[in-house]
Amino acid sequence: MSPKRRLLPAALLMSLTAPLFVALSTMAAEAVAPMATDQITAYSADATLTKDGELQVKETVDLTAGGTTFSRTLATRVRSDAERDRTYELKDVSATVNGQPAQGFQNDSTDDGRKLTLNVSGQSKIVYSYTVDNVVADSTEGRQVSWPIVQGFSTSIPKASLTVGVPFATWVTCFAGRTGSSLPCTSSQLAESAALQIEQNGVPAGGRVTFLTGLSDQATVQANAQFSTRWTLGRAFTVDKTTVGLAVLVFGLGLLGAVGLWFFRGRDAAKVGDGAPERPVLDGSDGPQFAAPDGIRPGQVGTVVDETADVVDITATLLDLAVRNYLTIVEQPRESQFGRLDWELQRLHPGGPELLAYEKALLDAVFADGDSVLVSALGPSLRPRLNLVREQLYSDVVTQGWFNNRPDAVRNRWITAGVVLLGAGVVLTIVLAIVSKFALVGFAVMAAGLVLALVGQAAPARTARGAAVLGRVAGLQHYLANETSADLPESHRLEFASRCLPYAAVLGLTEKWALEIAATDDDDDPDAGIGWYSGPENWHLSDIGESLSNFVTSFGGTLTTARRLFG
Repeated sequence: MSPKRRLLPAALLMSLTAPLFVALSTMAAEAVAPMATDQITAYSADATLTKDGELQVKETVDLTAGGTTFSRTLATRVRSDAERDRTYELKDVSATVNGQPAQGFQNDSTDDGRKLTLNVSGQSKIVYSYTVDNVVADSTEGRQVSWPIVQGFSTSIPKASLTVGVPFATWVTCFAGRTGSSLPCTSSQLAESAALQIEQNGVPAGGRVTFLTGLSDQATVQANAQFSTRWTLGRAFTVDKTTVGLAVLVFGLGLLGAVGLWFFRGRDAAKVGDGAPERPVLDGSDGPQFAAPDGIRPGQVGTVVDETADVVDITATLLDLAVRNYLTIVEQPRESQFGRLDWELQRLHPGGPELLAYEKALLDAVFADGDSVLVSALGPSLRPRLNLVREQLYSDVVTQGWFNNRPDAVRNRWITAGVVLLGAGVVLTIVLAIVSKFALVGFAVMAAGLVLALVGQAAPARTARGAAVLGRVAGLQHYLANETSADLPESHRLEFASRCLPYAAVLGLTEKWALEIAATDDDDDPDAGIGWYSGPENWHLSDIGESLSNFVTSFGGTLTTARRLFG
């Protein structure tokens, strides 16, 4: 192929791609070219303080606009000291561009000021006019006037010239630079006509020029400055004599109210005696028999003592039902020498009207799935049924006349009141923290609510009859803790100790009276059982002390995960 024929396709390719290269070059040039920005070429301002303490301001800005809109922000909140901000009020805000009302002018509120936006293009002369109030303040050096007159421009100003007419002005100072700067202005002086003459070279973008001038005693203008306390967490929870004193007072009143409520509504109707030893023995024709004070049952004992139907009351009731021959407890053989103990509960009698409602409810709950059940399998099936037992036990102590109201209902009312007060304290703390320095007072209300809920735990009040029964229970506890069955005929000791055992269990004396039962084993021969409790092959009654202690622990343990049911 000839060279000429090879060159034709190359020329054609260049002619087709040339426009694309030109377009790409143009886009690249535009991308790297600097964007046009606004530029202020001159700035001046005239302001006059009126007799009403308002400052009328007129600003003239020569602008070379880089876009179609121009905006600046006038601050209405300025930091005054470590805790306060000084606030101003702007009104009658307007703007003109080249002598005509500004097009698209907007005066929008911001968090700390007003944002002024208008439409501009090219070389423009913008004139802002507004009136600012609250510019006169009293100080230790006398009455003063101040305002950051140059502010809110996003572009720098080469030179700012200010004239401020303040009648009876005596001195002037000026600060320039970034917000918070204390650098003096290029020049500031007080003319013979009491006009302030201020010049500042090079105001940076976002910078300010703030004047401050003093007034003589002849000035009639009144101070009108307003201040707003700045919110901080430390201020909201201020610790001083006022806040601490008020918080202590509020908490003291809450504490006094809670104690007063308990004194008038939560105390027992009568004083509980010291509980002289109460010997639970009734001498009859058949010999000495066990007799509980006032015929009280073990579950009732626990509820009267601590005003709560809990796990130990249920366990003691089950033991009592076994001793009274409604069920028998059969200890199972261990699978290994150190294997876990287990027991089979066997129902002997369905129970009739002689049983109290909570006793019958417990029997039915334990044997709901059959007349025989292992303790190790009771937990999941028994826990949902215990609410009825608990309800019946609470109702029973009211029926007996020992409480006027169910102890759990009384506690719940107090706890609810305490939680409501606690919640009110939380809300009050938040509100006071936002608007004042007294958030500690809200904490005091919260603490009072907590105290009310805690005092409510002891609020269920026993009647005079209930207080008397509690005194007799204290006497029974004294006997069970300090006496034995050794003074009874040997033939009656086993039955007597067995009847004492459920009461001992509810009063924390299980081991002592289990050993009393074990002590009745007078030989080395294996025992078949004692009617309500039996063991595996070669079981000895002398081992029942450890067996019963383990049973109480294990049966109670099956209910422990449901402890929330017993509050």
